Amino acid sequence: MSIQFREILQLAALILSIVNALMLLRNYLQDRAILVVNPIHPEVYQWWFRLPEGEFEGVPTRRYGFLLYVDVGNRGLRKVALKSWRLFIRIHAKKSKQELKAVSIPEPAFETEGFTKVFPVLGQAGLTFKGETVVDAGCSITGWVYYMTEYYGDERWNPIIKDGKIKGTFVARDIFGGKAKTEITFSEQDLGFIKRMIPGIETIVNE
Repeated sequence: MSIQFREILQLAALILSIVNALMLLRNYLQDRAILVVNPIHPEVYQWWFRLPEGEFEGVPTRRYGFLLYVDVGNRGLRKVALKSWRLFIRIHAKKSKQELKAVSIPEPAFETEGFTKVFPVLGQAGLTFKGETVVDAGCSITGWVYYMTEYYGDERWNPIIKDGKIKGTFVARDIFGGKAKTEITFSEQDLGFIKRMIPGIETIVNE
């Protein structure tokens, strides 16, 4: 076999491997999961509220809770598991954002028309719901999510509140590295109302 013919065969093998890799990449991109997240009834079910003051090293703290009801969908062709769901809140200090992790809560319940309606918590098993984190292709999962934060000292670290509302960004990530986000506008809600929905929420601590 001549050197020239051998070089042609090597070049052909290289081209074939590149074409094969591109086809595999195309199939992967076509079949991948595509997350999409949306607040459910954004004008109704997205709330912030003041929690009772805490204490840190003898100094009183300012505590805030954030409760939202979200839908996480998958527009792709492959089912996928969620890895994390975080909330980013805008604070006064340099107009930066604070990252919050979800806090475990009992399943929220509403008393309505003589019966109790129980709702799922995103990614958390309860007495009624399994707390699914896998989103099948063309499907979605829904659930409430609770976040809380605590500040002391300079009030520049407080959330930015405008007309009784706090802006935030909800970000969900899957195990393949995909992510989706949506803007959330939290309306102020009375703690008494929240306690009727989730008894004892004021005693829950952020571990």
